Amino acid sequence: PDRQKGGEAAASAALSSFLSLRGAGYASGISSPNSSWRTGSRLSPYLTWGHVSLKTVLRAAKRRAEEIGRMPDAGPWPRSLAAFRSRLCWRTHFVQKLESEPEMETLDVCPAFRHLRRRPGDWNDSHYAAWSMGATGYPYVDACMRCLLKHGWLNFRARAMLVSFATFNLWLDWKGIAPHLARVFLDYEPGIHYPQLQMQAGTTGINAMRVYNVTKQGIDQDPRGLFIRKYVPELRNVASDHIHEPCKMSLAMQKKVSVFIGDVKKVPRDTEGAQWYPAPIVDAQKTAKIAKDRVNAVRKLDSTKILANQVYIKHGSRAIRTDSNGSKPKALSSTAKRIRVDMIGGQRSIRQMFSATSAGACTDGGLDSVPTTGTPTPAPGVQSLTVPTQAVQVDVDVVAVSVGAATEVY
Repeated sequence: PDRQKGGEAAASAALSSFLSLRGAGYASGISSPNSSWRTGSRLSPYLTWGHVSLKTVLRAAKRRAEEIGRMPDAGPWPRSLAAFRSRLCWRTHFVQKLESEPEMETLDVCPAFRHLRRRPGDWNDSHYAAWSMGATGYPYVDACMRCLLKHGWLNFRARAMLVSFATFNLWLDWKGIAPHLARVFLDYEPGIHYPQLQMQAGTTGINAMRVYNVTKQGIDQDPRGLFIRKYVPELRNVASDHIHEPCKMSLAMQKKVSVFIGDVKKVPRDTEGAQWYPAPIVDAQKTAKIAKDRVNAVRKLDSTKILANQVYIKHGSRAIRTDSNGSKPKALSSTAKRIRVDMIGGQRSIRQMFSATSAGACTDGGLDSVPTTGTPTPAPGVQSLTVPTQAVQVDVDVVAVSVGAATEVY
């Protein structure tokens, strides 16, 4: 009863209501779990299960955009429709990634990262259990997971945050959390699931690291704690100034609101109707720093940069070209350095690659052809690999693409 109903009629109704009314707030409302239920298209399950075709959605969106274009005052519609149509294209782009490299389901796209989170002691069963049930002690994280467990749906930013928290703060292998998310996503699409998991875990080699401050995300996206109180009812009596960090409440305050933080054994037995909520299972700031340092240490290696360039040649969007100086876009650069890659003749199109392959003249070496140890050898098609000293600031919002383990065409 708490999930979207399937079927072609339901898909058609969702598409119609989105393009006629709800979609006006798409661009501004999809980041918050409070507003995204209405402003999101909610089409992802129907696209996944074939209840509506992508072509049907694209055509309907194009017609609506043409109608909007004739209006003297279209308000937020042009921006929202442009964002929606763009994300439909990105959805196909990610599906194509897995289609072109099925191994992505089990192997990190960039081989340089294949040892991370897989050493003895890295996997923590208790951390995984707490994360998968929504009992981490971080209210916004727990609310997002519990919402997902109940409805099978969650907005893109919240999904991305769940994966980021699991892979960076808890240092869990993305392959270990993939099955759980696949089971609970009503709109599970393998072609989006695995590329996005790797993207959020920072193992593609070509995407900026996305390490979310989960408390700040809650404050930004759910400032009054409405979403948290709905899905973490044990915190419903907690005041707004403590709703995002209940662990900071004094014992006296905990008694006043009848919710106790930490060890359940410490809950006073004489407190009738008292609720219990776990203390944070990790220190989010410390674990984030440790994780970023580990990933950055691999990213800085010359051998990693060469391997990452091979990934970029194969999976980088053909719509995102290198600039006139040969520099990759910020979102595809390291968070610490900006890699300059001088390509011979620029990046080739997919058509050119296939033509070269059929003629037996493809010169793009595969990942296996690039050494991972010793003195790095420039990859075929690369004249030089230099690292300018200037640092660049990479914002998690730079890339207007789906950043969850499913699509942002919601």
